[in-house]
Amino acid sequence: MTPNTVPDEFCRLLDATSDPIVIADEAGGIAFVNARTERQFGYARAELLGRPAEVLVPEWSQIEDRADFGPKGPPPLLGRRKDGTEFPVRVNRGPVRLDGRFVFAVVTDVSVRASAEPALHGGEELFRGVFEHAGVPTALTDTENRFVRVNAAFARTFGYFPSDMVGMPAAELIHPDDLHETLTTGKILLAGGRQQIQTETRYRHRNGHVVWGLTSVSLVRGPGGRAPVYLNQVQDVTAQKLIEEEARLSAARSRAFFSAAAVGMVEVAADARVLWANDAFCHMIGYSLPELNEMPGTEVFFPEDRAGILAQYGEVAAERVRSYEADRRYRRKDGSALRARVSVIAQTGAGGPARVAVVVIEAERKDVGEPVPPSPKAESAEQRVGGLAHDLNNLLTVINGYAEMLADRIPSTDATYQLAQGAASACQRAANLTRQLLASSRRAAVAPKFLDLNEAVLHSTQVLRHLVGPGVEVSTNLAGHPSSVKADPAQVEQLILNLAINAKDAMPRGGQLAIETRCVRVRDEDRGARPDLAPGEYVQLTVSDTGAGMTDEVKARAFEPFFTTKEVGKGTGLGLSVVHEVVNQCGGWVGVESELGVGTAFKILLPAVAPVTGSVRLVSRPTGAVLLVENESETRELARLVLDGQGYRVLEAAGGADALRIAQEHAGPIELLITDVGLQEMSGPALADVLRGRHPAIKVLYVAGPADDPAARRNAIGAGATLQKPFTPLSLAHKVRTVLGSTA
Repeated sequence: MTPNTVPDEFCRLLDATSDPIVIADEAGGIAFVNARTERQFGYARAELLGRPAEVLVPEWSQIEDRADFGPKGPPPLLGRRKDGTEFPVRVNRGPVRLDGRFVFAVVTDVSVRASAEPALHGGEELFRGVFEHAGVPTALTDTENRFVRVNAAFARTFGYFPSDMVGMPAAELIHPDDLHETLTTGKILLAGGRQQIQTETRYRHRNGHVVWGLTSVSLVRGPGGRAPVYLNQVQDVTAQKLIEEEARLSAARSRAFFSAAAVGMVEVAADARVLWANDAFCHMIGYSLPELNEMPGTEVFFPEDRAGILAQYGEVAAERVRSYEADRRYRRKDGSALRARVSVIAQTGAGGPARVAVVVIEAERKDVGEPVPPSPKAESAEQRVGGLAHDLNNLLTVINGYAEMLADRIPSTDATYQLAQGAASACQRAANLTRQLLASSRRAAVAPKFLDLNEAVLHSTQVLRHLVGPGVEVSTNLAGHPSSVKADPAQVEQLILNLAINAKDAMPRGGQLAIETRCVRVRDEDRGARPDLAPGEYVQLTVSDTGAGMTDEVKARAFEPFFTTKEVGKGTGLGLSVVHEVVNQCGGWVGVESELGVGTAFKILLPAVAPVTGSVRLVSRPTGAVLLVENESETRELARLVLDGQGYRVLEAAGGADALRIAQEHAGPIELLITDVGLQEMSGPALADVLRGRHPAIKVLYVAGPADDPAARRNAIGAGATLQKPFTPLSLAHKVRTVLGSTA
């Protein structure tokens, strides 16, 4: 009989089984082996066909004679791999008719039981139950680095069934670049150098992608000279590694972004030593970055200025002062004076040394000691900073949006959830840097509009519940009818968040945070301590906590800039001063009531205005399409993912001309236009005017960044609803539902 007499259909069926199967003819010649046999014994099928079965099981021809042994039974059969190593097997075989006499044999590897016995201190059944049902991916490998037992969690992590992995060389699962370290780990344990070793290892999933595992390996030695086994426990950290890699790439992109900026950017230590500077600053000062790194930082200042600048840097590095702006002069390499406007902000790394970030905008060159007047060059630099902030805002929108979407897909108990939350929090801190850049460019604009304070509170609470943490219970008690005021929505949201964060810090062991709105009338006789407040109708916002409370001395100074009772590095003293400034800009009043051990309540009065007419009807999704117009591809992709997830039909356009073409080709109705204010070919309001000619009922949502042209922002705000960058997936979805639900 020849090997070719085994039908192909039968071969394919046997290849799909999880046990080694051997078919031999009457003389013991191998006619077929399945894929599992190839893996178990290390041979290719072509190497075995026609050879005697004794190549695999030396006692193949004596199997039936072994029944004559005594009550203890025969010694175990041994299987022999291609490399000469042997392992215990059990062979079940029987005749089968396939155009002649053949023997069909199932060869079962029983080394799992033999090798695992050293670990079965509580009995094999108990061990098997604990091992198989453990949630931690766990595997046993022998000293030849072959899997002898894996539990379901381990096999599932890499896309296999447990039976597929028994006998598999570990090298098939481990990434080639990590294989040497894995083999070295086994040798160290076997030599007795360590009891346990933990490493980060890359594995190859069955479908080809990389799985990162935090692997703990220990050696289990068997009694009576039995071969030891390695106990491997793997924690899947792939998601964490992806987040770390994205953070690394984001940092690299940000560094490249700042390096290419037209304004000077410098990171310095508290002693003024330059840690990093971009090309623009090096060009301004005349030194290369290596030269700046090697020299004392004070060398770039004139001697009479050094003490004052070092004192300022020290305050910022210690976070006693969070940020400041100043006119400053530097001493160039050639000795001339570089006059500039600087914006300085604390840049503290986790566990690392404090750093100070400095944005430097060069003014016209003047002799030392002369004042620095405004100049066209400075104005040009301000415009460049504004453009830089605009691009940075788009980047923050994308990073923050994906971080929040990732957090929504991860259980809050998962460690990766905290990493996603940390990424979102870092975006918020980066947004503060954007505002600092805008302030230095004099382009930060306040855009007051009519808004319902109740809606502002509800929107803010969705964010602050994540900020205050699970230990603080947040409750709201809002007026039963619209409480309309005129204010910048972004400022009002910042005001509420500042007060909420202050309340959280006052309740380190948890407590209750309450936010309340109500309409009040202020009469002449009611003004008391508020003599500057005109009589009339007001909306009162109260933010109260059950925290530690304040002394009278602290209450008297609560709204002073840079005043804080928090320890160094924990507060800037600017949060309440910002609240006070925002309220003053709105023509309102803010006060504080507090009692030690009881809590604190901040009460804010804002002038009430006539409520916005028209009811709001929220709908699930539009009957027509949504036309999304955004120059930045990453921001546009984020918005599309959010809208797709809400069930909207989205038409994407990269600019005004593209949007007009798509609208012309689209046969159905377009119910909503979402457009960036500052498009390249035309403004957002101009695009909306053209589209209304074809779609008279179209509604418009403008997306505006703080660095957009102020005139374009004002036109957009006056023409329709706006959404500020950087926006979150939640705020975009909420705004779209609100616009579609409002009456035309």
